[in-house]
Amino acid sequence: MKVLIVKTSSMGDVVHALPVLSDIKVNFADCEIDWLVEEPFADIVRATSLVRKVHLCKVRKWRKAPLSRQTQYEVTLLRQALKSEQYDLVIDLQGLYKSAILARLASSPVAGYDFSSAREGGASLFYNKKYQVSRNKSAVMRCRELAAKVLGYSLPLDDPDFRFDKVQHSVSPEGRKDLSNSENQEEDSQRTVIFFVNASRKTKLWPEDYWIALGKKLAEQGYKVILPWGSQEDLQRVNRIATGIGKASEVLPHSSIGQLMKRIFSSSLIVGLDTGMTHLSSAMGVPTVGLFLDYPIELVPLVGKGKKIALGGVGTCPQCEEVLQAVSEVLK
Repeated sequence: MKVLIVKTSSMGDVVHALPVLSDIKVNFADCEIDWLVEEPFADIVRATSLVRKVHLCKVRKWRKAPLSRQTQYEVTLLRQALKSEQYDLVIDLQGLYKSAILARLASSPVAGYDFSSAREGGASLFYNKKYQVSRNKSAVMRCRELAAKVLGYSLPLDDPDFRFDKVQHSVSPEGRKDLSNSENQEEDSQRTVIFFVNASRKTKLWPEDYWIALGKKLAEQGYKVILPWGSQEDLQRVNRIATGIGKASEVLPHSSIGQLMKRIFSSSLIVGLDTGMTHLSSAMGVPTVGLFLDYPIELVPLVGKGKKIALGGVGTCPQCEEVLQAVSEVLK
């Protein structure tokens, strides 16, 4: 059997869909699984050996110039690539108009959520097979349940399995040393904390003075605080926080998701907002503290085999002492 998974964005959504791969392989060991994803998030899917081929789309770019020759050319190439694979089935785990339309490019049978279950109900009109999955379940469970119903196996009751084996193998003890510039490289890599302080919505942000206070406390305990960033606005924020923390902090150069995944694996702790990078860190099994300020934790809980604590929720703002206590718990 040859299956195409469609889950294009956003980063957290792609992460939450990954356990479907292990579920399918447990029930159909010989199944070949490909994945269609937005180009910026491809490193996440490439990090697992369970995916045979990764197809890229650029919907965010295409939307800016849908009628341009370049857009039409790139869409045509994608359609040809998908059709040439002759998939037995396409599973749209996203449930949006854009993902449903992309799924149809493969010219294969498409399965997805029914009208009441899809995030955009009308997307179900594009599916050949439709299944009901409660929207009150977590993102991970919705994906796992849909795949189980589509392929006809029992919904697994075990914890979700995130198979980031390619990254794990690339960050060996020797590889960990290469990620650090200090004289005592191995020790430094084991005492690194990454702060993911940026988010797409301002309502998700934790106060900068809280980050600075937390960073200083961790610096006193011998940790080095690493600050990644994406946009220029993000860079300004991390520079302010790094200045407040002092010499124990480092602002990273602009990094790809793949580069950040290696950093995550070589770190002792992640503290981050309710964003894709924090959910990715937890899924990778690294001790993680997540700060939720505007979204229900139960719908997008931190998942993964490592120690993890999610704080906050809708309309809340975790206090520094609360976060420090959580840090102590996940580092025990």
